[in-house]
Amino acid sequence: MNSLHKRRVKIVCTLGPASRSVDQLVALITDGMDVARLNFSHGTHDFHRVTIQNIREAARQCKKPVAILQDLQGPKLRAGTLPKEGIRLRAGDSILLFPEGKEPGKSKKGRICIPISAEIAMAVSKDTQKGARILFDDGKISTRVSAVFPPEILVEVEVGGTLTSNKGMNLPDSPLSIPCLTEKDLEDLSFGLAEGVDAVALSFVRSSADIETLRPKMHKITNDPPIVIPKIERVEAVDHQDSIIEVSDGLLIARGDMAVEVGAERVPIIQKRLIHGCNELGVPVITATQMLESMIQSPTPTRAEASDVANAVFDGTDAVMLSAETASGQYPREAVQVMSRIILEAEHAARASKETYGRHTEVMPFPGSVVDAIENSAALIAQQVGAVAIACITHSGMAARTLAKYRPVTPIVAIMDHESSLRRLSFVWGVQGEIIPRILATDDLFARVESVLKEAKWAESEDLVVVTAGVPTLRRGTTNMVKVHRVGVTSSRPARK
Repeated sequence: MNSLHKRRVKIVCTLGPASRSVDQLVALITDGMDVARLNFSHGTHDFHRVTIQNIREAARQCKKPVAILQDLQGPKLRAGTLPKEGIRLRAGDSILLFPEGKEPGKSKKGRICIPISAEIAMAVSKDTQKGARILFDDGKISTRVSAVFPPEILVEVEVGGTLTSNKGMNLPDSPLSIPCLTEKDLEDLSFGLAEGVDAVALSFVRSSADIETLRPKMHKITNDPPIVIPKIERVEAVDHQDSIIEVSDGLLIARGDMAVEVGAERVPIIQKRLIHGCNELGVPVITATQMLESMIQSPTPTRAEASDVANAVFDGTDAVMLSAETASGQYPREAVQVMSRIILEAEHAARASKETYGRHTEVMPFPGSVVDAIENSAALIAQQVGAVAIACITHSGMAARTLAKYRPVTPIVAIMDHESSLRRLSFVWGVQGEIIPRILATDDLFARVESVLKEAKWAESEDLVVVTAGVPTLRRGTTNMVKVHRVGVTSSRPARK
């Protein structure tokens, strides 16, 4: 069994100019990419269409399911277009923020006028108030509101620096009323659904209501919508994390904006809390931002970055994400290879100390849930009998997701009949998969599962495997059976002692 089969934590790679050709994608998939992230803050629909086609072709060549994550831009909280050299701001400077494309309405005398994105100017000016902070460029430049004249805001610089075009804004003291889905997002969403993306990441989420707003919009377009993964980056989202996790198909911890919003010192604790909350409910969670940042320009990571990735593994994350490292960096393949090696080392250590593996002793099945009881039992049984794999026969993938919640030592193999459903499991800890064209309640079903496991080299003759399924119906949500099966041994032939 190769190392990719052994690795449990998944790798998400952001694609861009450095990583979008078929050959480049084949290399990234070979090195360990499980999910391809498309950042819709950049690129045209034609650009993304070609990238999606290339991902599917590369995955076909590699014979590996690779999920596509469409990351919607959300409200553009940014400064507008400034001179090429930027504007030098000093502590004490008075700044007038005004909607880009319009002339300032207030007096310019003694003030530096800086445009901000027109689409958010009115809403931001109504939501903020005197004394609130407005930060620019990931918090490097700090200002404080001195007066508000909607849609304009007067601020005073507290920490200066050079501000250049389109740098991001953060308002950590101001709950924002701006919808997290903009007109651009809705257009991008329609495009993504037409192209068959597997997951949608929703930016600037504040509460569970934002996720519930998105779902009906997708259902109007398709009967098989992708999974929804909110990005946790706002203070309000951190405050409502439990209700957000409950209605989500996954979670993305966007540590960059979060650090600006809540303070970098709080991020590690919030990360652990979010991962633990997701682990308890079996919701896949992605840890993101600056994981191997130095590898944008260096072929090796810093020791701090290696520790960061390893600690995310120890925390229980389902996936880790590379951003510019693979999108525009000089060493995209090396970044994925390093990420995979760090994960494997951390998982080996975790397995030895049982920090991450064997979580069935910590996470308890939901009372009254048959699938939870079955999959929890499968994890225990597989470890007790020394099974080489746990095969989950599942239509939707829910049984495999539930099993992953218990972090079994034994590899999880989802046996499915739809590749799109299998791709959506690319976010889930430890789950690999195999396709059977049609899952039917026939007498030879287990023989077919055995054949698939042998062909994919998950098992050999005489190996023990644990199988879970819904018998006799095999309908969605009917998992009710766990079986210990010895490969190559029929019921009429005695098992090897």
